[in-house]
Parts: sequence; structure tokens; C-alpha cells
Amino acid sequence: MSDDKQFLRRHSLERRDLITHEEAHQAAQELTKNSLTCLKPIIALYPSNNALISLYWPIRSEINTRPLIDALSLLGHTISLPIMHQVKQPLVFRKFVPGDDLVKGPYGLSEPSDDKALIEPDIIFAPLAAFDRRGFRLGYGGGIYDATFTKLRNRKKITAIGLAYALQEIDQVPIEPHDQKLDYLITEREIISFS
Repeated sequence: MSDDKQFLRRHSLERRDLITHEEAHQAAQELTKNSLTCLKPIIALYPSNNALISLYWPIRSEINTRPLIDALSLLGHTISLPIMHQVKQPLVFRKFVPGDDLVKGPYGLSEPSDDKALIEPDIIFAPLAAFDRRGFRLGYGGGIYDATFTKLRNRKKITAIGLAYALQEIDQVPIEPHDQKLDYLITEREIISFS
């Protein structure tokens, strides 16, 4: 199972790395539009449309989430970014406002500083290496988002949304008992609902 996952992960990330700067820029704009469309009815379910939203700061060739962060902030939504403390352990989330300085975390990720408020998000956007049409995502191998979804789903209703380029789709993600399904997957081309 792990060999299959490693092969699929490496292959998908190699394809993602071939996306040109121009393609990436256009995809980020389309992804932002699709994400706002997807979120509108979800956010409407929360009192005063006040859902707490977690996004991630993009690294390497991940689809760029910064336009979406800016758009949601301009609409008045509370945004947080994840903090990674340990592999296979749940993330924690701290408030982020565009313009805030980010610090390098222990794993080299850009994260809000410790003086920013802790937030428990209702809607979590997750990066991924690959996805399938059943709602499963292939992450980077640390099990962090699966642990996070499990922990939060045991406490309350959350919405888990994967973000990816359309070319990251594969026929079937190999799954293990700890793997958590997404509620939605958004690419630059479409919104896929798994609920």
C-alpha cells in the first residue's frame, strides 16, 4: 500500500511541477471563483454567515491560495492558517489577516506567529498530491490532515475541501482505515461534491 501511495504521489507531484507560471496564475484565478461559488451556500448555514475558515499558505507548485485568502478577507471572513507541530498529529490554527508577517515553522512552512489567536475552523481547505472522484485525497505522507479531520469531526461538523489542479486527479487513491474523505474538491475547472 505505501509503495503504491509513494509512486502515485511522486508521479502526481512531477506532473504538477510542469505547470507554467502563466497556467498557474490563470488556474489560481479560476480556483478562487470556484471556491467562492462553493462556499456561498456552506457559509450561509452559519449564524450571521460567520464560518471560521482555514486555508494554507502555498508551497512549491501547489495551486496558489493567496487570491482566495485575499478575497475571503475582503468579504469579512475570519481566516486562519495551519500550524504543524508533529507528523501524524492534528494541526492547530492561528488567525491570519493579509499583511500579517509569517514565520518559518519547525517544518519550514510559513505560519502565523504564536501571538496570533488560536482558532478552531469550521471549513478547512487542504492541499494534496492527488485526488479521486470518491472523495479521497492523497496527501504528502504525514497523515496530518487526516488526523486533523478526525479530531475536529469528533467535536463538531466541519467541511473539508481539497484544492488541486485538475491534472492531479487519478483513478483511485489507495485508502487505509485512517484516511478521511473530503466533502468537496475544487479545481480550476470544477467543483466536485462528495456529500
